[in-house]
Amino acid sequence: MNLSAGKWEKHGAIMLRGYLLESPAQLSGINDVSALKTWLEQANGCFALVLQTPAYTVAAVDRIRSIPLFYDLLGNLADRSESIAPLHLSHLRQQDQTVFAEYLITGFVTGNQTLHPDILQIPAGHMLILKQGHTPELKAYYKYFHQEETDAPANSLVENLDALHRQSADRLIKSLNGRPAVIPLSGGWDSRLIAYLLKKAKYPAIYTFSYEAANNPESRISQKVARYLNLPWFFIEHTHKSWYRAYFSPERVAHYKYAMNATSSPHIQDWLAVRELKAKRLIPPDSVFIPGHTGDFLQSGHLPECYRTQKVFSGDEVARQILARHYHLWRLPRIDWEACFESRVKQGISLPVSLSAQDAASLFEYWELQERQAKFIVNSVRVYEDMGYDWRLPLWDARLMEFWAEVPVSLRFQRRLWNLYQERYLPIPVPVFRNLGVPTRIRNKILRVAFGEITDTRYGRFAEYRNPLQYASEKVESYLVKDLDYPSFVKADCPIIRCDMNALQALRAIRELPR
Repeated sequence: MNLSAGKWEKHGAIMLRGYLLESPAQLSGINDVSALKTWLEQANGCFALVLQTPAYTVAAVDRIRSIPLFYDLLGNLADRSESIAPLHLSHLRQQDQTVFAEYLITGFVTGNQTLHPDILQIPAGHMLILKQGHTPELKAYYKYFHQEETDAPANSLVENLDALHRQSADRLIKSLNGRPAVIPLSGGWDSRLIAYLLKKAKYPAIYTFSYEAANNPESRISQKVARYLNLPWFFIEHTHKSWYRAYFSPERVAHYKYAMNATSSPHIQDWLAVRELKAKRLIPPDSVFIPGHTGDFLQSGHLPECYRTQKVFSGDEVARQILARHYHLWRLPRIDWEACFESRVKQGISLPVSLSAQDAASLFEYWELQERQAKFIVNSVRVYEDMGYDWRLPLWDARLMEFWAEVPVSLRFQRRLWNLYQERYLPIPVPVFRNLGVPTRIRNKILRVAFGEITDTRYGRFAEYRNPLQYASEKVESYLVKDLDYPSFVKADCPIIRCDMNALQALRAIRELPR
């Protein structure tokens, strides 16, 4: 067993890393699989744990796999995949090519596999039982399914949601223990909800920050929210040049090595801004970062438009919906890969021939939580860890998850219930960011057609900007390893600024692996 020194706490026979918002029983009294499973089913927080007994070892991750655990078939266990066997380019040649292709098309590896053929991962809501001389056994203790929908009226649900938000804020505050709360404040609903709840509870140390190009409209909205709540607000300006300089720094390369874990493209949306906040000492060293992940998923499930009216779905339809939403970092040739990826999806969820809208939505959402949310979105907290900060994910509070799991599809579609809630209980007179103004959208579209994403400063990560023609001529080929066999959908001659940003980051992580 190889666990990071200094990050794990001992509770009797159990080692725990992370934080608990509620604990159904004392961990120190648990010493068998059955009792641990019962505890996990009720626990609330973000954690990983390991139970060691003379007969076996049990390891588990929380409902969203916020702290990953890895293992091999010999029973070696670690909280970093590299602690078992570092990933090299040679391992990609040994791994099933479908797994490598899936990573490139989604940014992560589904199920319990990784890019390393000899390393596996514990999926969200699962526990792993390791016995000497036995094959490791995975067991699910939690699945995010909408199995029972409440028939309570919308007004009553809105009142319940307000009570749950206030309770979750109380739990969050207790877990912070007086430390400064730092909120990445976007122009949307979720981060402002956290800021509002902490402010309403009179938490004494709240900082907010935003970032991107100077004078961008989303950050202007964030500043207005912070001003209305009377909270400190920092703005970290991003430019093509600042991103390029930072992206090709030793610190960013080291972060990719830390965050990838043979599973996911590193999620570095906050990385440059947090780096600047730390370097300029704008926030205290004991700060706790609290991003708004991922209220919009729980509130709507990211359901496709067809769920508005369609009552019955086939299993194949649900699989294709998942492909359309998540297997899209490259344009997918139907003949080459679609059937292959559809088979991968069906390995992760059991899809009947025919499903009701409720069951179809449940399976669609279950897949996203298990895979994209748990593998890629939650991976963003590695940024805070790597820079020495703690973090909290209050919108993944287990009680909130249980609430939204009972809300009918009709009230989740297009965030209908959430909209009722925010109109009544989130009284911040600043509209959320929805889109750029018409003149700006027209200008950007013209430039996008001519050159690609030339106005997006985030693309400064991938190539140095000197002039539009030079920038538009930088090709994907420069991100490929010469002797590695890439799937046919990766186009070497495609200009970098015409590619999906996450596709490029996945390629870069592969390029930086040891030979």
